[in-house]
Amino acid sequence: NSDYEGQMPARYLRHGSQPEGVPVITDMPQLEPFWAAGFSFSRGHFKLRVPYDAYQPMVFQGEEIAVGIRGFTHGYDFYAPKDSVVFHEYASKSARRKKIPMFWENTGHAGMGQNSLK
Repeated sequence: NSDYEGQMPARYLRHGSQPEGVPVITDMPQLEPFWAAGFSFSRGHFKLRVPYDAYQPMVFQGEEIAVGIRGFTHGYDFYAPKDSVVFHEYASKSARRKKIPMFWENTGHAGMGQNSLK
C-alpha cells in the first residue's frame, strides 16, 4: 500500500489511503513510524527542537518524512489514535470533497502569501 512516486531525483514515499493491515492491538494508541503534518499534537518543545527545514520553504511532498526522521533522531516517538478520526479526501470525483481545491491546484496564486505581508 506504500510505494515510491515521482521521477528521480525527486522521488518520495507515498502511503495509500488504507491501512497496511488490521492492527493487532486495539485498546490503546499505536506506536507509529510516520509523522503527519495534518494531525500532529505535541508539547511546544517539539516545534522548537524539530522546526520545519528552513531550506525547504513551502515544501508539500516530503515535509512529513523530513520532520518525522528529524523528530525520531531527536528522541521523539509518534503515536496514532486507535480509531481513524481524520483523513484527506484526494478523490477528485468524490461528493464529500465539495470541489475544494487541492494544494497543487492553487499554482496560479504563487506569491500571494508574500504579497499579502507587504
